Amino acid sequence: MMSPIRLTALLCVVQLLVMTGSLTFQALIPVFIAEWQLSNTQAAWIGGASYVGYALAAPTLVALTDRLDARRIVICACLLGAVGGLGFAFAASGFWSAMAWRFMTGIAIAGSYMPGLKALTDRLPEGPAGGRPQAFYSATFSLASAMSLLAAGLLTQSMGWRLAFAATGATALLASALMVALPARAPAASASAGNMTTRIHAVLRDRPTMRYIAAYAAHSWEMFAFRTWIVAFLAFSAMTNNAGGAVLVSVIATLLVLAGLPAGLLGNELAARTNRRRGVAVLMLAAACLGVAMGLATGHSFEVVAALAMVYGALLMPDNSAILVRPIQSTPAERRGAAIAIQTFLAAFMALVSPLAVGGVLDAFGSGQRAWTMAFFVMALGPIAGAIMLLWRGRR
Repeated sequence: MMSPIRLTALLCVVQLLVMTGSLTFQALIPVFIAEWQLSNTQAAWIGGASYVGYALAAPTLVALTDRLDARRIVICACLLGAVGGLGFAFAASGFWSAMAWRFMTGIAIAGSYMPGLKALTDRLPEGPAGGRPQAFYSATFSLASAMSLLAAGLLTQSMGWRLAFAATGATALLASALMVALPARAPAASASAGNMTTRIHAVLRDRPTMRYIAAYAAHSWEMFAFRTWIVAFLAFSAMTNNAGGAVLVSVIATLLVLAGLPAGLLGNELAARTNRRRGVAVLMLAAACLGVAMGLATGHSFEVVAALAMVYGALLMPDNSAILVRPIQSTPAERRGAAIAIQTFLAAFMALVSPLAVGGVLDAFGSGQRAWTMAFFVMALGPIAGAIMLLWRGRR
């Protein structure tokens, strides 16, 4: 049997490789707006196509992990990710074709990220670990996102965007090869656990678990809107202040997303040592305050904007692992896949809607300073709602 450390490391590496294409288009939104003459809303739809694929595929794929070994699902998803990356590289030529290939990439991420978390959890020995392996895995999401942004910017600058997308297909193929090394395991669910519908209904009736699932969806509203549009915003600020080119913007965007890795781990440790519900609510309100501050600072110098964005990128993630781990820990093993499926679907829905909302705001307000101020205010609505969900207990 693989040790917990080796197991966690393997699945984190697989995640890093398969998710290199997760933000490739988002990192290059200014490039595609100029090359394909897209509006902000059209760019948001292409970026959101992967979230549509994610939202449609995730509930079924994740819930299946209660019946099938998650390893098999992750291997197939990695192969599909390779097709999606290579397909975009060599066949995307405009709005509709780009939407189709990004939709496929979203299905691949749906079959690799949360099922990968399930594969990790199913293979960990029983016992109190504070959710650390799962926290490391979920925090690696920030590293994968940072790698996606950096690779997209640097490869596009040197070799063009088509080769940047081709590289994401190659890394997904490598991820599938590594996943084969993971030992097979029988699923945890038994016949007495009921069918998928029964298990989903049981989770929906679990109010404490659903409170965290709803809070994670609210967190996803902010996180995916921020990560979809931060490169475009930094490019806008740099151009307005004559402060640098695409490489500088790409590096700063990478660093601020990368700041979420230690922040996510720290957030889970703090939540494990305090009242998790209240601690996470405080973290979400802190992120909302930074979102408002970003909106008010859109007209300042590029240095001020970049520094605030760095802090915002860090404060965005401490609640991620702390929220994500709780439903996994509190749900019985035979219903864990169903709980993750519901959480994944709601998060993916928010991941689709929030970038579209920001794109609509930018188009409605003229894509200038006022538009970006309103965009950050819209992002901040997510953590405010999440904090309210966690703190509101209602009548017993």
